[in-house]
Amino acid sequence: MIRKIAKGLGLIFGTLLAVLAVGAGVSGVARVQARQLAEPTGPAAVGRIELALTDAARVDPFANDGRSREIAVWIWYPTAKGNPAALAAYLPKTWADAANNVNGPASVLFQDNNAVRTNSIEGAALQGKSPPVVVLMPGLGPSVAEYSALAEDLASYGYAVVGINPSGSSQVVGFPDGHLVYGTPEGSIAETNIDAWYASASRVVGVWVDDASFVVSTLAKNPPALGALDFSHVAYLGHSLGGNASFEVCARDPRCSAAIDLDGTIFSQVRSTGLKAPGLILQANDKASCDGFCQRRKDDFKALTLSGPVRDFAVNGAEHLNFTDNSVLYMPVLHPVGQLGSIDQGIRCTPASTFEATVGRYAELHAP
Repeated sequence: MIRKIAKGLGLIFGTLLAVLAVGAGVSGVARVQARQLAEPTGPAAVGRIELALTDAARVDPFANDGRSREIAVWIWYPTAKGNPAALAAYLPKTWADAANNVNGPASVLFQDNNAVRTNSIEGAALQGKSPPVVVLMPGLGPSVAEYSALAEDLASYGYAVVGINPSGSSQVVGFPDGHLVYGTPEGSIAETNIDAWYASASRVVGVWVDDASFVVSTLAKNPPALGALDFSHVAYLGHSLGGNASFEVCARDPRCSAAIDLDGTIFSQVRSTGLKAPGLILQANDKASCDGFCQRRKDDFKALTLSGPVRDFAVNGAEHLNFTDNSVLYMPVLHPVGQLGSIDQGIRCTPASTFEATVGRYAELHAP
């Protein structure tokens, strides 16, 4: 009897191993297939440059070696159509390879970044003069590259999208000279208690706000090589923790004309101070059940809408990562765990739809 049981268990175990091996093989093939980001819907083609800025006056609070805070910045911007230059890589090769490996053996279940095709032309000439600026901030963990479809679409309508990669908070960030900075405990959030989580998240957001303020002031004084950008009025756009940062930096920056929070809980001071500039909160599906975190989030959103020109909407069919490129990449594990919803092609929040329609003051006053 024991022998029969052992034999049966062995058969089950062997079958499971075979299924896993086949699944891993299929996934390994699927993840390296070329994936093209959706074509931008605006009238202009899109250029992209990458640069690094160092805040010599600030020690990096997410590092433990006393280094100055260094920030990798990507800029998407309008350029002329018909440009024969090469398209930009989704991620530079060194960075892409590192990002492909951050999940260890489970990386076989995630998109190979080297196989993603963008619509951005590397280093193309800027079309027009001084386009209005949208500052883009990612969520905790992703890099700004994972919002390329959104950034490209906005740039195709005449905006310069200044993407900020929060070193130490993203899983891995690559710099133009090829060096990499991985996420650190100081740049992340590990608490489970609600109050402790809010305190830690507010601390991290504070660093991101300082990053955004530094990047905006630096590029306003010293324009990038592609040409001057219009920083006299700025819109801030962020996902998840970056959405919180977009509201917080907008509340502190007199140049802010609008802020958009893509499914980001508000942990920082702006919860109580409110927002004077037009603000938009786009949430994923509104869940029927609501825990302590969820209820506090709802209360804070309601307070923001009552205290200033802030609007709050839920997007049917969307989950948290539908606001990133992940919804159009090979990410088979994200649907089952509830991070991707049924909505197709992600949420690009284009100027022709949500961006300008809901926060029209920015577009009306500062359209290119």
